[in-house]
Amino acid sequence: MKRVGLILTVAICFLFLLSSASASRGTTETLQWGQPVGGVQMSLTSTDSNLQVALRNIGDRDVTLNLGAMMANGKVQLPNNISLNFTDAQGKTRLFKFADKRYPGVAGRLDDYIVPLRAGSTYTLQFTLDQFWCNETKEFAIQLLPGKNYLTARFEGTDAKLVNLDMPAIKFTNFWLGRVESNTLSLER
Repeated sequence: MKRVGLILTVAICFLFLLSSASASRGTTETLQWGQPVGGVQMSLTSTDSNLQVALRNIGDRDVTLNLGAMMANGKVQLPNNISLNFTDAQGKTRLFKFADKRYPGVAGRLDDYIVPLRAGSTYTLQFTLDQFWCNETKEFAIQLLPGKNYLTARFEGTDAKLVNLDMPAIKFTNFWLGRVESNTLSLER
């Protein structure tokens, strides 16, 4: 009787794990994606009041992404290399760059925000519209206008930019270089 119970418990756990893996796989498969560039593809979705940006490696080789900068030895991550192309409901288009207003200045060490992305893997970030600003118009958040507004995320891959004395070899990392854009997301207000 104990053996039957053990087998039943193992079978239930296996089914649970299988359904969890299937559900998470279905999530990335149902996302809309932009065109791939050099094996990297980008997605932009809206979840409640947040935006979700996903980067995935559909190539057959592992890649390393430099998403921006990290402060305090990785305690603060600033994906400065991600921006949003915003077209408001009146048709005005402008580029908004990531800017976490909680950290307006730097008084210490900065490191590159490095994300290794194995072939077939996905890395996802959460954002809010007030984490972006437009230098050209001095807008410090994306304000949706009544009607349809459109957003497209962009990632600019770069080499190491913040080489510190204790990590000089980081400049030899084979970073993915290029520009990839997501699908265009329509948000209606």
